[in-house]
Formats: sequence, C-alpha cells, structure tokens
Amino acid sequence: MIPAGLENSLEIYFDGTNTRVLLNGKRMDYLELPTQLREPFQSELIADKRALNVIRIDFNITDPDKIEECFVKCRFGALDSRPDLQNDIPMPDSPCCQYVATCKGFNVVCKIPAAINGNITPAEYQVICHVSKGKQDIEIADMMHIEICTVRTYLARIREKLCINNRIEIALWAYNHGI
Repeated sequence: MIPAGLENSLEIYFDGTNTRVLLNGKRMDYLELPTQLREPFQSELIADKRALNVIRIDFNITDPDKIEECFVKCRFGALDSRPDLQNDIPMPDSPCCQYVATCKGFNVVCKIPAAINGNITPAEYQVICHVSKGKQDIEIADMMHIEICTVRTYLARIREKLCINNRIEIALWAYNHGI
C-alpha cells in the first residue's frame, strides 16, 4: 500500500504519540497545517455536536486545539491510500485504534462504515478486523478473551447486518472500506 499524501494530497495519521500529516510528501504535525487546510476538518467537528461533546465531556479535553486534534486523530487517523481531504471535503477513515472495544466515542467521534441491516457494535467491528487479517475463530476468541461460540454469534450477526454469506466476503467488505 502506498499512503496518500505523497502527491497533491493530504493524509492524516497517528504515529502512536502525535497526530501527523503527510502533505505532498512532507511530514508535519497536524496543528502545523495551514489554516485553510484545517478549516474543513474544523467545520466538520463544529457541525458534529455529539462528537464535540464526547471529546469535551467523556474524553475530558477542553483545549480547543487538543479537541480538534483528537477529533482528527479519531476520524481521519488511519494511514491508508485514500486522501483524507478531497476537493475540500474531509473523507473519514475506518477506526484503527486499540480502544475500539471500550471507547465512548465509538461510531460517534470515529465513524465506521454503514451496514445495511443495523449498526455494527464495537465487538463485531473487532471481529471484522480480525477476520480481515485472516484470523481463525479460535484465534479471535483468544485475542478478545471470549468463547468460540461468541465469536460465531458475532460472525452470524455481521453476515446478517452486511447481507453477506461468509468470512471471505467479510474480509472483502473490510478491505473495500479501508479496515
């Protein structure tokens, strides 16, 4: 995978410590971006009152720059091949952080792809991520500290919600949605 941000594009990513940007091949901290490039992300945050409140109240972040940086990290912070800003329109990434299972901002601050028949839960999302990496049911159960029958229940729910038939289709769905 060649990340976006190399030629005439902008890619936001989290390096484990800082929210960074790759802009036309140049790496910088997100807050160093010129104002006109930050404005579409700021506008999306301002319009999303639920996300703003989760960051302020549940994440206990009060500094405006830190609020903006948290929002951008959560919603756009996956390093992938699709630019995060296209024609001045922010393009959210699928969540990629380790806190998906317990995050109060799941599918509020971050955004997961829509399913046809219902919302995907944090646990189901984790199973999708593991399936997309080729993990077997027993491995998923061990990693998530759950029973194999629970993994299989999640898989059945995922197939129903996505209107698909098997784990290969789950993996293809995940791939097509940048998971």
